[in-house]
Amino acid sequence: MRGRGMAFIRLGIFLFSAVAALFLWTAEAEQDVHYTPEYDPADLTSLLKKTELSEDDYHLLLRQTGLNRIGVEELYREGRQRELLYLQQRLFAPIQYECCVSHLVCRSERIVDENDLSGDFMPAVRNGDILITFSGHFFGWRSGHAGLVTDREAGKVLEAFALGQKSGLCDLDHWKEYPGFALLRLKSGTEEETEEIAAYAASHLSDISYDLASFKREADGVSDTLSGTQCAHLVWTAYARFGYDLDSDGGWVVTPADIFHSELLEVVQIYGINY
Repeated sequence: MRGRGMAFIRLGIFLFSAVAALFLWTAEAEQDVHYTPEYDPADLTSLLKKTELSEDDYHLLLRQTGLNRIGVEELYREGRQRELLYLQQRLFAPIQYECCVSHLVCRSERIVDENDLSGDFMPAVRNGDILITFSGHFFGWRSGHAGLVTDREAGKVLEAFALGQKSGLCDLDHWKEYPGFALLRLKSGTEEETEEIAAYAASHLSDISYDLASFKREADGVSDTLSGTQCAHLVWTAYARFGYDLDSDGGWVVTPADIFHSELLEVVQIYGINY
């Protein structure tokens, strides 16, 4: 009996330690949900008047606004460079957010106060672009979320959200609620090709059941029908259909982090992520 009692004590200590470790792991993850630049805002007035920017100018604008060269060039080409001032304000503004249960034991953070800033939070997005956020976690593991822009004019993103839900079109505006996101674009693809990828995704990858066990081999071939998918798998499948493997680590399962680190993609815009 004495030996059995000691075994129960050891088991209790083990379970308590495991639960405490999970809570500490989770608390640590929730501290890293949003990155605010540790340097000061710069005066961009002179840059907005320029007709030609240097490499140093593009680097400064990325650090000050989160918009990379390809996005900056688009704004200047269309005479919209003053929108960079809003992006700068938003990048440096403090935020308030809440962390809530999204489904089962998974949690996700959302901005609840953005200091009344209003403007186009994603001014250079186009069809076929990929959205990644790490504002979601399973205990301390930041699983994140991914989406594929299918209709920029209508503000629609194709996403696979959670168990019990089927993939479908969501409003782009809800990405403004995430404390951090990255907008990614295919480096080598033409705008016509990414438009085609977006159209394919919208017509073939909607209304699919959510399945965490969605392995890449299911899309080998590449099949136009899937029995299940999850957010990163959906994005991967759309691009795999056109010969692009966006999984950076080459495993059977693709995650938002795998896509974020893909060498086939470049950052168009980043917000709230230390890049």
